[in-house]
Amino acid sequence: MRRILLIGVIGFVLAAVGALWAWQQLAQERAAEQIAATAPAAGPHATQTASLPALVPPTPAAPTPPSFDVVRVNPAGDAVMAGRAAPNAIVTVEDGGRQIGRVKADARGEWVLVPKDPLAVGTRELGLSAESGGSPAVRSDKVVVLAIPERGRDLAGAPVPQPAPPLAVITPRQGAGPSTVLQTPGRGMEVQRMLLDTIDYDERGNVVLSGRAPPQAAVQVYLDNQSAGRAEADNTGRWTLTPPNPVAPGLYMMRVDEMGADGRVAARVETPFARAATLTAKAAGEQVVVQPGNSLWRIARAIYGGGVRYTVIYEANREQIRDPDLIYPGQVFGLPQVN
Repeated sequence: MRRILLIGVIGFVLAAVGALWAWQQLAQERAAEQIAATAPAAGPHATQTASLPALVPPTPAAPTPPSFDVVRVNPAGDAVMAGRAAPNAIVTVEDGGRQIGRVKADARGEWVLVPKDPLAVGTRELGLSAESGGSPAVRSDKVVVLAIPERGRDLAGAPVPQPAPPLAVITPRQGAGPSTVLQTPGRGMEVQRMLLDTIDYDERGNVVLSGRAPPQAAVQVYLDNQSAGRAEADNTGRWTLTPPNPVAPGLYMMRVDEMGADGRVAARVETPFARAATLTAKAAGEQVVVQPGNSLWRIARAIYGGGVRYTVIYEANREQIRDPDLIYPGQVFGLPQVN
C-alpha cells in the first residue's frame, strides 16, 4: 500500500516537473519570436543606415575691387588720395600705365596715399589695382579723371589772377554708369544748395544724372518741362537718377528741383543739355563730323578708348580748334592713327 502511494507521489512530482519544463520552453520560444519580430529583416537592406549629406566646399568670395573715396589736388599738383580695398591689401595707384604710389590698406581695408612727386599739368586717368593673399591683382571698377590747369589759367585756358583748382571726377572704367565729382575747379559751386554735377549718356541715349542736395532731400528732374524722374539724396547729400526713357539727339533744357516737405520747390538748377548723335567715325584714321553735344573728350573716349587722348585730336586739328573746350557742330576733324 505504501509502495503504491510512494509510486503515485513520485509520478505526480515527475508530471509537475515536466509541466514546468514545458512552460519554460514555451516562454522561451515566445520571447524569441518577439525578438525576431522587432529585429530588422535580413537581406540587402539590413545594413543600410541614414546617409549624411555630401560636404560641398563653400564658393570662394569674389575679391574686393579697390576704390577711390577722396581725391584732393591743389593747383601745384600736390595730392592726397584715400579709398577702400580688401583688408591688408597692397594698393597701387596708376596714372595710365605709370605707377605713382603704392600703399598697404589697414585691417579695415582703408588706405591713404600722398604721392611723393606733384602731379603734372594736364588731363589724366587714375586707376587702382590691389593684391591680397597671393591672389592675382584686382583692378578698380572706376577711374578718376583728373584735370590740372596750367599755372595762371583755368581749365578753359582763360587767364585767372589766382591759381585755379583742378577738377576730379570718378567715372566707370568701362560701360555706362553715373559719374561723381570729387573736386570742383571753383569754390562758387560749393556754396550752392542744389547741384547737377554730371550728365552721362551712351550711344542709345540712356542718360545717368548725378548731383548734390541736402541729405534725404527729394529731387525732381525735368527735360523740356517733362518729368524725367525723381530721386532722393543719400546721407551724404549725393543723388543719382536714370530716367526710364532714352533721350533722342537734340538740344534740351534740363531742370532739377529740390522739393520741400510742403511740396514746394526749395531750390532749382537749370542748364542747357545737348544730347549728341552717334559719332560717324568708328576708328582712327577716319574723320568725324562734330554733332551738337560732342566734345573732344567724348570723341577721344569713343575712338581711342580714353578721354585723356583728346590731345591727339587737338594736335592734329590745331588749325580748326582755338580752344579745346569750344568745338562746333559741322566741324570735320581728322582722327590720326596712334600706337
